[in-house]
Amino acid sequence: MGLPKFEYLEPKSLKEATQALMSTSRAVLLAGGTDLLVNMKHRVVEPDLVIDLKAISKLDGISFGKEGLRIGACTSLHDLASFPAVRKFYPALSQAAGEVGAYSHQVMGTLGGNLCQGNRCRFYNQSVFWRSVRPICYKAGGKICHVVRKPGECHSTYCGDLAPVLIAMEARIALIGPEGEGIVPLRKLYTGDGKSPLSLKRGEILREVMVPPPTGKTIYLKWRLREAIEFPTVGLALSLQLDGKEWVKKARIVFTAVEPAPVEAREAEKALQGNSLAQIPTDKIGAQAAKEISPMRTSTVSPAYKRKMAGILLKEAIEKIG
Repeated sequence: MGLPKFEYLEPKSLKEATQALMSTSRAVLLAGGTDLLVNMKHRVVEPDLVIDLKAISKLDGISFGKEGLRIGACTSLHDLASFPAVRKFYPALSQAAGEVGAYSHQVMGTLGGNLCQGNRCRFYNQSVFWRSVRPICYKAGGKICHVVRKPGECHSTYCGDLAPVLIAMEARIALIGPEGEGIVPLRKLYTGDGKSPLSLKRGEILREVMVPPPTGKTIYLKWRLREAIEFPTVGLALSLQLDGKEWVKKARIVFTAVEPAPVEAREAEKALQGNSLAQIPTDKIGAQAAKEISPMRTSTVSPAYKRKMAGILLKEAIEKIG
């Protein structure tokens, strides 16, 4: 299946890219293209302008110092996974980047593209022919969401691997747009609205991701139907800061692939705090985390089974991180 017709632009600066993005409401940004090009071939996305960011050198590169990790938005997932400081000091981030798709996806795909990928749904991410047997869904411009059978709602699911890990590590992002540059916590990038899942304003571009110096331990677990070339069916990032060697001082539990945005299990986090690593009630905390999420019927796996697997993943993560 071929691509739809569009105008192509390769800006040499962020200012030029921002101006181009403002020129039409149907402009899209291209980095690695592993998600965008597939959606364009399926006519899920039909832009009139594609803006390729790869020629902007300021968007590529990784540095590590006293203030932590700085990663350009166009840094490839392969470079991120294999960067020595990332592998040594942020192993969960390296692991998550190395679990995205297959090797070819990691070489082509970028950090910014992975964080800003569109939400997924089995009623939406299909070919035109497949989708033609039902009325157009709300996310694609219709009136009804086939997940909940209600008008004016979209319950597509965010399925990125890197966002939960970076949110658990309290990462921030630098955004640049017509009004200048700003820095916000990564978690604020996600709206929880399936139709408009990102909080980016018109003309805004994700420039850089900043991760604080490593503290404590972080782990990422991914459950999927296949071992490769697969989005997570449920993903979990667990980050623990310890008081000494044994007691949990602070916990972050972030799930992906269950709701329209990465979701944090805050009550389960509170239940973890103050426990000894050797005596954490994993069954109780796993059950609490499973209660806090609201999986949707956006894949071939039932919401009840996703909830069950979320609790199992958390129990496994607690055991492994200890």
